[in-house]
Amino acid sequence: MPTKKLLPLLSLICILLILIAPASAYGIREEDIWIFQGSYELGIGERAYLEGATIKVHEISTDNEPSATLLIYTNAIFKEAFQVDAGLNNEYIYGGELRIYAIAISQDKVFLEIYKQKTELVWITDIPKTSFKIGDTLTGNDYKISFTAINEDGAVIAVEHNGNNIEGTYKTGDHQKLSDELMINVVYLNTNTKEVFIETLRPGSPDIKIEVANIHNSYDPDESIEYELMVTNNGTIPLHGIIITTECDDGKVEETTQQHSILEPGKQKKFQIRVKPDIEPVDRNTRMISKVQGYDYRGNEYTGEATAQANVKPYISIEKEVYSIEKTSEKPEFGTQQYFHIIITLKNKASFQTAVTVTDELHASFIPKDLENTEWTVVLDAGATKTIEYFASPAEPGDFTFMPAEVVWKDGGETYSLESEEIIQTFRVSGSKVIVEKEVSSSYMLVGEEIVINIRIINEGDKSLEASFMESIPDELTYVEGKDSWKGTLETYQVREFSYVVRAERAGEYYLPETELSITDENGIKKNSVSGTPFLYIDDALVVDDSYFEDNSYIEANDVFYETYDENPTTQSQITRFEAAGFLASSFTTLFLLIAIVPAFIYLYIIRVYKKET
Repeated sequence: MPTKKLLPLLSLICILLILIAPASAYGIREEDIWIFQGSYELGIGERAYLEGATIKVHEISTDNEPSATLLIYTNAIFKEAFQVDAGLNNEYIYGGELRIYAIAISQDKVFLEIYKQKTELVWITDIPKTSFKIGDTLTGNDYKISFTAINEDGAVIAVEHNGNNIEGTYKTGDHQKLSDELMINVVYLNTNTKEVFIETLRPGSPDIKIEVANIHNSYDPDESIEYELMVTNNGTIPLHGIIITTECDDGKVEETTQQHSILEPGKQKKFQIRVKPDIEPVDRNTRMISKVQGYDYRGNEYTGEATAQANVKPYISIEKEVYSIEKTSEKPEFGTQQYFHIIITLKNKASFQTAVTVTDELHASFIPKDLENTEWTVVLDAGATKTIEYFASPAEPGDFTFMPAEVVWKDGGETYSLESEEIIQTFRVSGSKVIVEKEVSSSYMLVGEEIVINIRIINEGDKSLEASFMESIPDELTYVEGKDSWKGTLETYQVREFSYVVRAERAGEYYLPETELSITDENGIKKNSVSGTPFLYIDDALVVDDSYFEDNSYIEANDVFYETYDENPTTQSQITRFEAAGFLASSFTTLFLLIAIVPAFIYLYIIRVYKKET
């Protein structure tokens, strides 16, 4: 009894499952048709890879009418051989599910189009399920749907599409392919409410997206450029007969053509691209262009393109490494506690021998060990690697950086050069370095005058030192006062200043003696640091008569000042005050007479002219 009561409920559930099951909805979207698998251009031994099958060109004959022998494999197992030509015998059907067309046959190529019989997704939703009442219309891109009536046979629906008027009566689940571009599906008909739910469908299309992945920025010339080409079908239906063609202007592509049979919607396929770059003397950016083509079920072509780029280094390479080493000797050479081990590595990636010149520039204070200079000529055999190693000691402490090493060579009459990568690291060299500076307050003085001599001592090293100096004063000068000697400790980076006064005793041109500073470092090593030798000019003192400066230096006459100047100061100083007064009086009298004569001459001239007129 319980089983009988459940039967109506189970039947209802089954009906509902049939109505809403995805398989049923998906079924109207599929078609059992000949699916275009792609166009192929194949030489002898080349293959076209399909879904579950492979077509191989075995032989091409150009005698009389060109023909070709093709081989069919399914799941990598040979099935049969057949012959095609470009004439009447250009079509071959295998197993009722594979159709091969020979479009053309040349001396070394066969051009094929291949189709496969299968059920495949074709239709996708254009306008989703929409509720209609009698009199309602739905307008699409190129169609108009109207719900005109309902009767016992179903809903009467009229469609205007591509200039045609189509009318039909539909029940729940009915669908109709109105053209290759439009399908109508009645999802549900409610006779009680006189309402119908309709959706429209159109053919889908693939959509190719191409991405480049896992490619490096730079490659050695003997290293293959390898990367992945990611092809995704972002469309709504499968993409068939996919062919990837890759080309490179300055490199050899390992597989110029790759194939894939089908790419379902939303799926991705990875293709490995491998390129052997050309050997060149300069670095350059190598570009690889990959073109993708595929087809939908009707043979419509879809394409895409992606460019990958990578830098390829020249066939000559140079690397420079620098290592700081602590000196183990108790008496460090040059007063520094580190020296450097420098390694330069050269590589020739070409297939021929090359002679190169290597230059390594050092800081001016660095002394290379057992080398006259840091330039070498090296012959590199094909594929060879050579290493140059040497040591250099800094003559003074401080922070140092190293310049890149440079290699120069010739290729085809042209000169090429390349530097090693920049060494970013700064190296600290410990040790002692003292600078002594000596200056004078004036380089010109008169006998009897005094000047100041300044001494400045700078500890530029990172070690404390014991130091002392004692000035040597020449006979031409006499010490007056100040600090002309010192003994004490110079702390790290300390600056000490001293000064003393001297008086000039004898005229002449002199270079003051250098100041010599005696230094003892923490290891007991003694050395000296000296200053420069400032120049000093001492002139004789002038002997001048004081009375000369008491007299006026200028004479005023007619608002004009005349400076009295005598090139012989000794003679001028011997003139007495009375002689000077007499000279001034006679000068004044002479000037007065000159001024008086001019009006007299003018008066006489006027009288003469007047007498002539009368």
